[in-house]
Amino acid sequence: MAKTTTTFLDELIGAARGCLALIVGDRQSSAYFDFRQTGLVGSFIALVVALAVQAFGPQLLGIPTPSGVAGGVVILGALVIGVQFGIAWIVLRQLGRSDGFIPFVVVQNWATMFQAVLAVALIGIFGQPIAIEPGGEMAQLTSGSIPFIVLGIAALVISVNIARLILTLKPLHVALFVSAQLTTALVIQPILGMAL
Repeated sequence: MAKTTTTFLDELIGAARGCLALIVGDRQSSAYFDFRQTGLVGSFIALVVALAVQAFGPQLLGIPTPSGVAGGVVILGALVIGVQFGIAWIVLRQLGRSDGFIPFVVVQNWATMFQAVLAVALIGIFGQPIAIEPGGEMAQLTSGSIPFIVLGIAALVISVNIARLILTLKPLHVALFVSAQLTTALVIQPILGMAL
């Protein structure tokens, strides 16, 4: 059953434990998240923090970024997440599992926040994962690439386990749900990125 919390800090700690439980595949991972209305609001606060960390975190670490990039990151991130939520709602509705939408949103928001914080920390520690040559003709992997690959694998595991353990979907439905989410992220993000 969903955990009842009293403060945002309690919710943050519970969500961190829940995300770790999702990574290891703990069947009780849903117990760490608050699926009530207050938990939903708290998860959107976490999402706002995630967008802010993604947009301004590199600058705070002293990594030079072009002017206006932070605003574009916030807009692009919000649009991609909004489209992902819309696709999730449609897929869950088609699967007859509309009841899973709020738990999905809560867990996804918290996972996004922790992934954003970890990504910016990895950039601060290891540097950018991809180096682009002056002129932009060639990109190459850097020492920061391996930690980002690990973070990407962890994000995929969390996505699968959200569908499997939080939404309790059947295996074929897990594959459909995760495929829809990945397709949305991998297709919509570049399209919206070019438009911005």
